[in-house]
Amino acid sequence: MSEEKAVQLVEVKLAGEHTHKGVAYKAGDKIKVTPRQKAFLEETKKVDGATHTVKEA
Repeated sequence: MSEEKAVQLVEVKLAGEHTHKGVAYKAGDKIKVTPRQKAFLEETKKVDGATHTVKEA
């Protein structure tokens, strides 16, 4: 038997336009991403403000 690991997601507020999972978002929209995706968005200056951690089963 294998244990499924819950995916840890973080909610980020976009600072600019961004496409995530094939959906176009505009500045100010909030999306849920993995910590690795969040780091990428921070590097590319696509996120704005504070973030919240969300657990998803």
